[in-house]
Amino acid sequence: MKILLAEDDTQVRTELRELLVEQGYDVTTAVDGIDAFEKFRADELIEILLLDIRMPRCTGLQTLDAIRKIESDTDRIYETIFITGNSDNDAVIAALKLGAFAFLFKPIVVEQLLSELASASDTINQRRYRAFQTAMLSNQTDSTRLTKVASSIKGGMGATSEIAAIGAEHYSPGIELHVHRISEMALCVASRMGLEPQHCQQIRLASLLHDIGKLGGPAELYTAERPLTEEEFEQTKEHTNLGAALLEHYDDPVIKIAQSIALQHHENWDGSGYPAGLKGDEISVEAAIVHAVDIYDNLRSVRPYRAALPHHEAMDVLVNGDDKSTPDHFHPGVLQALLSEHRQIEAIYERYKPS
Repeated sequence: MKILLAEDDTQVRTELRELLVEQGYDVTTAVDGIDAFEKFRADELIEILLLDIRMPRCTGLQTLDAIRKIESDTDRIYETIFITGNSDNDAVIAALKLGAFAFLFKPIVVEQLLSELASASDTINQRRYRAFQTAMLSNQTDSTRLTKVASSIKGGMGATSEIAAIGAEHYSPGIELHVHRISEMALCVASRMGLEPQHCQQIRLASLLHDIGKLGGPAELYTAERPLTEEEFEQTKEHTNLGAALLEHYDDPVIKIAQSIALQHHENWDGSGYPAGLKGDEISVEAAIVHAVDIYDNLRSVRPYRAALPHHEAMDVLVNGDDKSTPDHFHPGVLQALLSEHRQIEAIYERYKPS
């Protein structure tokens, strides 16, 4: 896999190149965006762009924008990973719109760099295989239907969680499969944060029950096709306490996590959430993860007071805020993990998209 590394800092460029070469990558370097643009056009073997967002003469964003325009009529397959600072929110959103694969935040963590490159390589290989399949099928006169059969049937705790979660979801028509999206997104973010694999799987199962308290709440308000009054909204908040109460008598570790999530998944990092106004590390990391992905999912879904938002606009709200939200509402590590995995998060939403 050939990489084009564009970085204007000589020392950083040299160190990254040496690291990548040691890992077996073929690396071409560029000193700025214009140099990167020219080298990408001249070398069709380049499949991964590793671009610093802030470069002289031409930024990483301008470079990718120019490349996308010249490659719009071709079938060239490539992915772009941006290097950026933690506070570069506007540039990150712009990169999302251009189809960035991933982001590496300075200072770069070597393990994350290698992980993102491996993921980008896998994606490129999958895209090449799909292109090959399409070409082969287009030459056949008889098409073949391929049926995918889901053979993984969860038992025990998994089945119980899923059944209960689907029951809670009954009170939210129009966002069917919501609990499945939250479950997979929570697993994705937890894994990115480096939590233990067993813990990540527990979060995946427990998050299915985040809205279980709606089973005991005012169904007519959860299904209302209009904005709620302030008094009605206060009533719906009680589903957090109801959910925790439903789960408090179980000793199973997944249920213990589920209870924490059900109770705290509307708490904000800055203390402005509900029901208890918890702040910072007073909120469990499991609840903080579900809180962030739940907000993303809600932004992507139709509401009585607005249309569904596209992926990049939903991410913009999380990163920059709007009239209802601010980045201060979210665990910083969770928000960065969600941003880093934004392509996977979008893919999960599309996989379980409302009909």
